[in-house]
Amino acid sequence: MKKNILIFGYGDLAQRLSLIVDKNSYRVFGVSRTSKETLKNNHISWDWLSEDNPALNVKDFDCIIFIPKPSSYDEDGYKNGFIKSAENIFNLSKELTFDKFISISSTSVYGKGNKDMHYESDNLLPDDFRGKTIKDYESNQIKRYSNKLIILRLAGLYDSITDINFLNHLHRDNASKAINFFIETSLNFNSYEIFNCCEDREDRKGSISNKKLKEVGFIFD
Repeated sequence: MKKNILIFGYGDLAQRLSLIVDKNSYRVFGVSRTSKETLKNNHISWDWLSEDNPALNVKDFDCIIFIPKPSSYDEDGYKNGFIKSAENIFNLSKELTFDKFISISSTSVYGKGNKDMHYESDNLLPDDFRGKTIKDYESNQIKRYSNKLIILRLAGLYDSITDINFLNHLHRDNASKAINFFIETSLNFNSYEIFNCCEDREDRKGSISNKKLKEVGFIFD
């Protein structure tokens, strides 16, 4: 019997993920405001800023994934995309059963300090409203989902080499591959876990450690 996956924020990363997930083992359901032809009957239309929950015919999921996106790029937009939406999804999740919750975050929570290398265990010192909002979002998710929670902090996303404008970066295909890794891998964590998702740089000038992610067996393309 196939296991069900529910993705909130069915956009580019989710569509890439749906191409590589094992179709013999998993059935993907996606939630977004606009319909997606690739999902056909498994798409749920819902504005996650709405306090009215969508009607879900399926209630039992192996994994729920939340890929937040700001509604605009000012402070209110970040609070809508990360704080309010996460609260509404949590309220909906009370009606569901699930084994794990994968929450997508950002390495912007580390700020732009002078530290040589940032690790998941570091104290977070974000230096703008974006990082501070995402830090609060992570804290809220930890309280809500506890040992079911996996937080993936993604570095700056790119499609091709010419798109790289970040000190620390991650190809979109590797981002979707990392999400899929945690869908398919049973690691039996005793508490919530956080992983930096960032590719190595040949010049070794990156400031985000991906050591923990590699140690659990993830391999970058």
